[in-house]
Amino acid sequence: MLDAIHTWERPITVRSADELLVIRTPTQARNFLLMDWPGDRTDKHKIASELCLAAMEGASVETAWVAFMDAALEAGLFVE
Repeated sequence: MLDAIHTWERPITVRSADELLVIRTPTQARNFLLMDWPGDRTDKHKIASELCLAAMEGASVETAWVAFMDAALEAGLFVE
């Protein structure tokens, strides 16, 4: 499975509704961005979605991590 190859070294915990989610892969991040994102869909959101897709296809997973973290911070969703 590609998720095993594309796992982030540092998971990102975000708040979604009343639960905490631990995002470990670009695939999980992209699904969250597309399906469960509670915040506004800003430029940072769009960039994160695009870079997570690129990471799923073999691009840098670290770049996707940074972009997802930026979007989560901007939306006030980042926990740890």
